[in-house]
Amino acid sequence: MAPVTGGFFAIAAVLEDARAALGSFLIVLGVIFAGVLAILLAWVHWYRFTYQVADDGSLRVEHGLLIRKSTRLSPERVQSVDTKANLLFRVLGLVTVDIHTAGRGQEPEVSIAAMTEEDARDLAAALRPASRGQAVTEAAADAAEEPPQGPRWRLTGSELALVAVTSSAGLIALAALAPLIAALVSMLPESAFDVEIVAPSGTVIAAVAGGALVLLVAAWVVGSVATALQFWDFLVVRSGGEVRVERGLLQRNTRNVPLDRVQAVRYTEGLLRQAIGRVTVGVDAAGIGAGGELGPTVLHPLLTAAEARRFGEVMVPGHSTPGIRSVPRRALRRYVFRSTVLPLLPSLVVAWFVPYGWAALTIPCVAAAWGVWVYRDAGWGVSGEVLAIRWRSVARTTALVRRSRVQSVSVSQHPLQKIAGLATLSVRVAASPANATFTVRHVDETDALGALEWVSGGTQRRGEPDPGVPIEAV
Repeated sequence: MAPVTGGFFAIAAVLEDARAALGSFLIVLGVIFAGVLAILLAWVHWYRFTYQVADDGSLRVEHGLLIRKSTRLSPERVQSVDTKANLLFRVLGLVTVDIHTAGRGQEPEVSIAAMTEEDARDLAAALRPASRGQAVTEAAADAAEEPPQGPRWRLTGSELALVAVTSSAGLIALAALAPLIAALVSMLPESAFDVEIVAPSGTVIAAVAGGALVLLVAAWVVGSVATALQFWDFLVVRSGGEVRVERGLLQRNTRNVPLDRVQAVRYTEGLLRQAIGRVTVGVDAAGIGAGGELGPTVLHPLLTAAEARRFGEVMVPGHSTPGIRSVPRRALRRYVFRSTVLPLLPSLVVAWFVPYGWAALTIPCVAAAWGVWVYRDAGWGVSGEVLAIRWRSVARTTALVRRSRVQSVSVSQHPLQKIAGLATLSVRVAASPANATFTVRHVDETDALGALEWVSGGTQRRGEPDPGVPIEAV
């Protein structure tokens, strides 16, 4: 009986091994089939994707296997043509061409992948406004008279390192680490939270401070590396009526910003960059995608104040910086109140009920100092055809808008502002992916009405500074 039982066990073991081998074989076969199917579908998509630039300048695109879709873009709708290439495409000499149209927002109207660089340049040239005989505006008129390759700027290795370590990407990385922190906290036993509120010991304070420091350093390193990869081999060139921006290591992005689509120029100073006297120059443009950026298109990430003014005047003609008129002294307490009112009440509650909570009272004090800083940075100015609005959220920003680009201007007053003779001035311009609004609060009422009259084509009023007054700092 024993040999028979042993034989059954042997057969069962063989069958189990065969089943495991068959399962592994089917998994490998399934992976191979899925890979072959993906390659086949990609090839069919490429084979069935066709494009053509017609004699009238329109772009015709057809794609689809079972459902054939045809798209036709008239020359007037094409606003910009950008390219991008990942590492594989760069090795193969291929790019993806994104064609942006008016009203589409951030996403391109048409995206053509795996084009050769030469074909991409030919397509961009065929769709360029100059090739269609369109006129450029006064802001681009000077640039159109220059040779095809105009002024250019590159980032050196030391400048790239400075851009990386002074970026705000670390805060974004810290926010990305928040789910990981929450997951780690959820793994702690409940007994870890079953404690009474007592004065923290030196060990606990050191542990908390050390953990926070490690997270901040990790976020700063991750953000710095991401910024360095984003601005790797940065190049900006003004070519005729366009500004071309190239950057990126893992993915090389090339953006073309037509000068006749520029609505505003921005000079932005983050906290770290302002401390070392550096400025980021960007533009708000209408009808073109944001290229993955949150906000204006960056033309140069790191320049000194003097270099930034020269850069802006060379790259985007017609946007000279006027003198800045500060908001009146009586607006100071309003800026301080606005910054202090929200953190004040929670700080008082913590100070009353929590041991050592008096330390929380430093928060409204810091907020009041921040309000003074915001007040000192707020201002506006007009010179000729250019309006300047300066404000601070976290970074200090100076926006320059030509009169012809202003979509709307508004002057608002709440009752307390009206009593004090103050007003809020807001200027809106058309930009992509969303309209941009520049606001400075608590300006003199007469100055705000003067800006309103200036936009409508009126004469200079008391609120308009002397064109010869230099700007305090970009």
